[in-house]
Amino acid sequence: MRQCKRFAVLLMVISSFFMTGCDASKILDVIQKVAEGVQKAIPAIKEVIDTVSNTVNSTNTDTATDNTATATATRTETDANNASVTVTNPTDDEEVGTSATTSTSTATNTSTSTATNTDTSAAEAALANYRGGRLSPSEFARLFGPVAREASRKSGVPASIILAQAALETGWGSSTIGDAKNLFGIKGTGPAGSVRVPTEEVVNGRRVTENANFRKYNSWQESIEDHGRLLQNSRYARAMAVKNDPDQFARELQRAGYATDPEYASKLISIMKSNNLYQYNN
Repeated sequence: MRQCKRFAVLLMVISSFFMTGCDASKILDVIQKVAEGVQKAIPAIKEVIDTVSNTVNSTNTDTATDNTATATATRTETDANNASVTVTNPTDDEEVGTSATTSTSTATNTSTSTATNTDTSAAEAALANYRGGRLSPSEFARLFGPVAREASRKSGVPASIILAQAALETGWGSSTIGDAKNLFGIKGTGPAGSVRVPTEEVVNGRRVTENANFRKYNSWQESIEDHGRLLQNSRYARAMAVKNDPDQFARELQRAGYATDPEYASKLISIMKSNNLYQYNN
């Protein structure tokens, strides 16, 4: 910086010489001194230029670094936000998979329901073709079992009880009170009227025969459904309270006076056990 000042002073001196009319030799001497001063000033000038240049470059570098860091931070935050959105929202494949699972479940339920309805309809059709007459215990169970199971779902009466009572009251189908299609020996007037026939009862410990009116039905199915409604009567509430225990259910039926035979419950239990009718319970 000191050399620059000297150079400026020399220029001012030269100018003054020209203005005052000094001779050429003196002017040349001054010019020579100015040249020497310029030569000495050049390194200082170069140093100044380098210093300024370095300062400018450093400032630009710091600014660029700050900008780069800011841009990087901004991109990182944006990427993080985008990642959150990707995790939160399900992909199309996931949504399709859910729909496919639901559709499969619906199809399975529909298929099962259809198969059950088909089996029940087939059993009811087979029963409708039955004209009465004695059957073997296995034939009786195969014919009436599916319908008894379906009736049990509606009434709550154990299917094994339905089958055992029908077997005991009809002698495995040998006697259904004429053409009354009465499977359970229910007295009174039914949907198709009544049939009066002699029946054996136990009165005061003695077996006696008397005539009584028994309900008449249009079909075996109708007889089974009426039996379920009968046991909904409050008279048989204690039996219905133990519907998950068929043996106890039989005992409560006897206590409620369903039949006058004192061995009624034990006979039902024996039939259920010897023919494995429990398998038809829901």
